[in-house]
Amino acid sequence: MPDELTKSFEVRWDDLDLNGHLRNTRYLEYASTARLAFLVASGWTPRDLLKAGIGAVALGEEVRYLREVLPLEVVTVVSRVVGLSTDGARWRFEHIFVRKDGKEAAVVRTLGTWIDLAARRTTAPPAGLRAALAGAGSEDCELLEPARA
Repeated sequence: MPDELTKSFEVRWDDLDLNGHLRNTRYLEYASTARLAFLVASGWTPRDLLKAGIGAVALGEEVRYLREVLPLEVVTVVSRVVGLSTDGARWRFEHIFVRKDGKEAAVVRTLGTWIDLAARRTTAPPAGLRAALAGAGSEDCELLEPARA
């Protein structure tokens, strides 16, 4: 698995705000879809996660807007793991939005955790998923504090 994955989106009419720009919530939705693509490329489909009894939960997201994204533009989201706890229970993804002209339009950073779907508590992921995330960590991957019980 490479340490980053790219996924492209064409900006549709319903993706826009009143000013005709890509609306703020769509950045988070594109980032979430890109994260899912990252997991699938690592061998973890939604069905695999359900079978393992775990789910991903976003704890916080930060968006930095740099340039406009307009209708019918294609924006490519470059996703990478930039933070991981030693047990893999907490993770941070960075999603860089790049316009067709090569200029960065935005950066979304998402802090999240895995939860046990039955117990509704934070949990470490299965070894294979932990290894996939650790293997995809960027060179500057931050060591995150373990989740609190």
